[in-house]
Amino acid sequence: MSTIDAMHTISGWMWRPGQAAIETPLRVFASYSSSPPVEWIDKASCFARSGHCQLVLVVVLLLWTAAELIRRSELSAPAIKAKGHKLRLAFEIASQVSRGSALAFIIVAAWSNTRQWFNAATLGYAFFLGLLRIVLKSKWRHVALHQVNLLLLSSLALLVVGHLLPNLVVGSGYTATKVELGAIGCSTTAVLVALLTPREWVPPPIETPIRQKVSEPVPSTQETCSWFENFFTYGWVTPLIWKGYRNPIEMKDLPSLPWYDEPAILLSSIMDARARYSGTLRTVLYFQRRELTQMCVWAAISYSADLIAPFAMYQLLQYLSAPDDAILHPAIWLFLLFAGPVFRSVSFNRYVFMSSRLGIRVKAAMTLELYHRALSSMELEDETLSQIVTGDAKDQPNKTTSAGRLANLMASDVTAISQAQHVVLAFVGIPISMIVTIAGLYKIIGWSSLVGNVFMLLATPVPAWIAHTMGRMQRKVKQAQDSRISLIGEYLASIKPVKYFGWEGLMTSHITEVREKEQNLLWTVSVYNALFGQVTALIPVTSLLLIFGLYAGVLEQPLTASVAFTTLSLISNLSSNLGMINFVIRMVTEAFVSLGRLDRYFASTAPLSHFPTGPLRLENATFRRGTKSSFKLREITINFVEGGLNVVSGQSGSGKTSLLLAILGELILESGSATTPGDVAFASQTPWLQSETIRSNILFHAPFEQARYDRIVEACALAPDFSELQKGDKTEVGENGTALSGGQKSRVALARALYSKAPMLLLDDIFSALDAKTAASVWKLAFCGDMLQGRTIVLVTQLPWIASQADLSITLDGGTVTKTEQNLGVTRKPVTLESAHYLDAGAGNGGTQNGEATVGDIKPQEPTSKPDDISEEMDATGASSRTAFFKYVQYYGGNRVNFTYAGFAFLTTLVTWSVFLYKSFWVSIWVDAYDGKEPVHVAYYIGIYAALSLSAQLTDGFSYLVYQLGSWRAARRLHIDLINAVMNAPLLWWKNVPVGRVVNRFSRDVASLDSGVGSMALWTVEELVQIFFRIGAVSSILPVFVFPALVTVIFGIVCGEMYTRTAVTVKRLASSSQSPVFSQFSDSMEGLAVIRARADMPETFQDLLAERHRPLSNVRGATFDLNRWVSLRTDFVTALVMLCAGVIAIFKANVLAAGLVGFSLINANGLSDAIIGFVRSVNYLEVELQSFHRVEEYTKIEPEEKAAAPGEGPDGLMLPSDWPRTGSVEFRNVSAKYDADGPEILHDINLKISAGERVAIVGRTGSGKSTLVLSLLRFTQLVSGQILYDGVDIEAIPRRKLRQALTIIPQEAVLFNGTVGSNLDPSGTVPSAALEDALLACKGIASFGQLGENHENGANGNPSSTLSPENGNGEAPTEETPLLLGNGTVSAQETNGEAEGGLSLSTTVQAKGENFSHGQRQVLSLCRALVRKTSKLMLLDEATASMDFETDRGVQEVLRKELEPASGERGDRTLVTIAHRLRTVIDYDKIVVMGSGRVLEVGSPRELYAIGEGGHFFEMVRHSGELDHLRQYMELAEA
Repeated sequence: MSTIDAMHTISGWMWRPGQAAIETPLRVFASYSSSPPVEWIDKASCFARSGHCQLVLVVVLLLWTAAELIRRSELSAPAIKAKGHKLRLAFEIASQVSRGSALAFIIVAAWSNTRQWFNAATLGYAFFLGLLRIVLKSKWRHVALHQVNLLLLSSLALLVVGHLLPNLVVGSGYTATKVELGAIGCSTTAVLVALLTPREWVPPPIETPIRQKVSEPVPSTQETCSWFENFFTYGWVTPLIWKGYRNPIEMKDLPSLPWYDEPAILLSSIMDARARYSGTLRTVLYFQRRELTQMCVWAAISYSADLIAPFAMYQLLQYLSAPDDAILHPAIWLFLLFAGPVFRSVSFNRYVFMSSRLGIRVKAAMTLELYHRALSSMELEDETLSQIVTGDAKDQPNKTTSAGRLANLMASDVTAISQAQHVVLAFVGIPISMIVTIAGLYKIIGWSSLVGNVFMLLATPVPAWIAHTMGRMQRKVKQAQDSRISLIGEYLASIKPVKYFGWEGLMTSHITEVREKEQNLLWTVSVYNALFGQVTALIPVTSLLLIFGLYAGVLEQPLTASVAFTTLSLISNLSSNLGMINFVIRMVTEAFVSLGRLDRYFASTAPLSHFPTGPLRLENATFRRGTKSSFKLREITINFVEGGLNVVSGQSGSGKTSLLLAILGELILESGSATTPGDVAFASQTPWLQSETIRSNILFHAPFEQARYDRIVEACALAPDFSELQKGDKTEVGENGTALSGGQKSRVALARALYSKAPMLLLDDIFSALDAKTAASVWKLAFCGDMLQGRTIVLVTQLPWIASQADLSITLDGGTVTKTEQNLGVTRKPVTLESAHYLDAGAGNGGTQNGEATVGDIKPQEPTSKPDDISEEMDATGASSRTAFFKYVQYYGGNRVNFTYAGFAFLTTLVTWSVFLYKSFWVSIWVDAYDGKEPVHVAYYIGIYAALSLSAQLTDGFSYLVYQLGSWRAARRLHIDLINAVMNAPLLWWKNVPVGRVVNRFSRDVASLDSGVGSMALWTVEELVQIFFRIGAVSSILPVFVFPALVTVIFGIVCGEMYTRTAVTVKRLASSSQSPVFSQFSDSMEGLAVIRARADMPETFQDLLAERHRPLSNVRGATFDLNRWVSLRTDFVTALVMLCAGVIAIFKANVLAAGLVGFSLINANGLSDAIIGFVRSVNYLEVELQSFHRVEEYTKIEPEEKAAAPGEGPDGLMLPSDWPRTGSVEFRNVSAKYDADGPEILHDINLKISAGERVAIVGRTGSGKSTLVLSLLRFTQLVSGQILYDGVDIEAIPRRKLRQALTIIPQEAVLFNGTVGSNLDPSGTVPSAALEDALLACKGIASFGQLGENHENGANGNPSSTLSPENGNGEAPTEETPLLLGNGTVSAQETNGEAEGGLSLSTTVQAKGENFSHGQRQVLSLCRALVRKTSKLMLLDEATASMDFETDRGVQEVLRKELEPASGERGDRTLVTIAHRLRTVIDYDKIVVMGSGRVLEVGSPRELYAIGEGGHFFEMVRHSGELDHLRQYMELAEA
């Protein structure tokens, strides 16, 4: 029996009929198959016709069907009703027709060729399964679908191999019959229909979170698109491309997110993985194990396919060298020249698609997991967080808040981990590619290739060392960037105090100094980057020189076109792989650093303290903030009155806020016991509000009840405020509640607590920011009625008249309970309040926005409608035009904005690519030299090639540095313009622009200017020059090539234009959609105590973050999908360029020299890459230019005031050098408004304040108090009249000089990161002795004589928000060792000069002054004011509102001593105080009562009180609740 007969024997039975029908063509084919190159064709064709594969395939599928029937019969799931789950009948009919036609053809063929019955069996089985799909239920249809598709694809492959493959042999004579060709055609049609048929949607399992929320989920287009669209065209993105090409894209236009990418589902999956593995690395690997496996498969396929095109080019060049000796038809090499890049593109884009999806999923899952852990864990101590972030508590150059560090973990570390997915390439794709490449080189040129490869491997450590050094420099750059961003964020977050003190120029110079250091490091990195690039490029060039030298010089082998140009291609591939390894290693290194930080965080967290549920009771309880905290609440035993009012009082630093946090479980219970209710509403001293509407903040995710809501709004005295706001309670409160005053924020936070149905309310000093009448109103309506009946209230307050009406009064001192006083059954009575007078006071100042408005709270103009966060950010960003590129390159000149430098940079690119092109042309000259009669001098040719290679790299490196220097100068100029613009922007501009948006310009956008824009500009120019050079090079040899080349370029540009228009908008959506996620994460970290106090509220916020992350995941997915869309199309078209070049070369065979043909082919291949690169670079450049547009847009902000000559006012007034001499102030018929289009706020103000007077400005909400003070600072616009300061009209004084001549102590004291000395005198011009005197003057203030606790008066009640400075022994200050006896983190011996008591100028101040309590920060703010001796006017804006009376009295005493000279006579320094607490100002020289924007009364306290009934001041004293105390003060003052 022959071999062929044996191959057709199945189970001992041979097919005999029709044997002779195929013997003749087989014999003919066999005569051509004796040559080794075609033996594989003979074997493959015979094996495909043998029937073995068909039989095995049918048996395997039958077993598969049986297994699926058994498995699915055991599953029970409810029926799914969804649009994407229905059968597409039209496609099914088309499929069945094509399958049936193929079956009919193959049956006819089987009558003449019995071996075709095997193919008939497989096609018949596929046809039968197709019929079953139409009648089966949905859960069985998927099994049948996969089997049908596998049968069709396998049958088509076997038919093609069996009947078409033999035709590739030149002169084979084998021809398939028409019936067989018909079967192949119908099978191909069936496969195409199957590829084009929309996929049936696989719904989420019933147990997934989305199925629990949505009964009928809707599939996304990505889940239902056809296999062809899914793998080859990414067709679900095409509608988005068309829409984006015609109109701007909105979030609703994006394809919906697949259910398996829902953030809530990803969170559930990663938490399951975390429960299995504690380490983050193993957690992520297990979490995305399926995706990682698929990525490995696609990476291996794509990198193996990388070698198809070089192999085809090698064979094609060999054919062109000797076409008459060819055995195989050149069509196969043309096909591979086209199909190889296309197949590689499809597989690689699938890998990128999977890797991008993995990155999106990891980022979403880990962000939500980090958020979940933060919500459910105790706050970490500062030192622990430092160790997490830096690995060493001592190595922390930038001290930020704990919330900031957690946000950095989310923003930086999670991103670094999600971007490390390309590690798969380093372990799978690149090794496979390198092995195949090295094997190919060895096959082509033998052992000389091994020498070159060994050299490349041995030289790899050199660029690796440079990369390592560059990595260290980049880490320094990152630290410098963090320092700059931290500094800018800190200054801009406190822009009001900066402007109050006229520090804009000073802060700008500080930022500029830090920026200079950062840019110096950036330039060093650019030099290293240039060195790295050139060394990396020279290594393969040197390797190539070694290979060519050994091959042509030592082995004396002719350097043919096929050998030379294929070697060039393979060496280039090897070089890019080595470069990719270094790139991946850097990414992986960063990811491992981030993995370590996250591991330390997850290992350091501890769950919140959960006490037994029951009535509020503490029994011998000792609480500590953290294991290293020295402050404790010691042996606290309190039986709180259930359903009653429990008032906690005590001096600053006594532990009041700590007690509330201990009740909430935010502190560690070291001993004793506690029981608390399960649901608590908490209102912190510094109110925490979400960036939502006022109503949303009050509801706090609770259902809206109109009657309840209205009653609470009335009780919190918010109705007058709503009437003054254009949108009422629908007004957006802004970032951190910036649109509201301190009093309004406090009352909104109180309303949120009251609206809740929690059985217990913890209220931390809610009355401190309220004036007397508002406090009396809130007390009456909220506390004296039945609103709080049955609810346990724990209230921290300093008001003595409230403590006397409490069911239980608790006094704390030094962390212990010193006194408890029960007054069970007491009837709470309101302070006498006349509603008519109350309403009258509230009607004033109709143009103001606020209740107890702090200085600088300017009313924002409310928009008619509030867009969502993403749309608002998009509107703020705007769109950049194509001309932005030309605007940008003008900045290459630095201070001289013109095109001169940009033209020089472009010239360097032309020179560089001229040298590169001639270098490859020289290879063709060398190759063709072997066709001549003269001997080839290898040393000559290789020497010229070496010189050209070195010149090319030198010019390339020089060009790179030229562009980098240009972008460096542009970034420098733009940063200077940007910081000057925002620092000098009007305060009203800041009211409408979130600080985070501005900081984003300095972080992401400036980072783009530093690296992204310049690199993209260089890339774009290089690719454009490449396109013209390569088209010219190929067309000069193959002139007809210019037509397909131009068509390809035009098609690529059209695709790129369509893609770019959409991608730019989508990228802007991606940037804008990050803001809500970052905002909620950061905001929540500030209000953790408020959120966690409420039952189930953490879960609500978790769901809210998932909802906000969904658009971010969706738009990031769309961004990557758009890249895949354009990449596949440009890859396909550019593969056609290579095909056209090959076809033209075949027609020119025996006409052109082989070297010129090789030169043409390699440039045609380079043209393909250049077109792809140009399309991508233009898109990336336009995206990066968004950053330039955003920065340039801000540089054009109209400044608050144009610069004037030194000492000269806006109108040319020359001020004396010693101005001001006195603090006298006079208002003459002043009417003012905040902006030109707004209403008048002040009306006909006439007021004279003499030098040396202490003047108090009082009045209720909206009375115009703050506006009066703002007018002194020129934050308002005068409609009429004038204001004189020391006899000079302030309108004639430059704003900065005016503000530097004043001193302000705002309600919220602001301290900056640094030392006490740098905070008292940021300019560094005040002598140390003066600074120490200021500290000494504050020595006797009560708040510094009391315990400084770790979190007393902390922001938002967060236990980590304030940390008191420790003394030299590491102990926290106590009554026995007050703060002034300790010096924070610096020992007394280490300071050169220190104030008496130990608080030195070198004492460390953390960001926002978090290591000081609220009261301590206020006292340091007072010290700062005392330093400004040249200021003759001091303004206090409720600076002592949150202090206890003793501390307040201490502050006033210091001010009195400072203002009065030693002689006892009235000095020349004036004090103006805005006050709600009348006791603070009752001994002042003059009281100014404001109402409705007018001065109602002016006089001494005693004079105004003497007016009696009807007098405004008299009524304020009468309703203050402190009538007797105030009378005594007035009598003492008179005496």
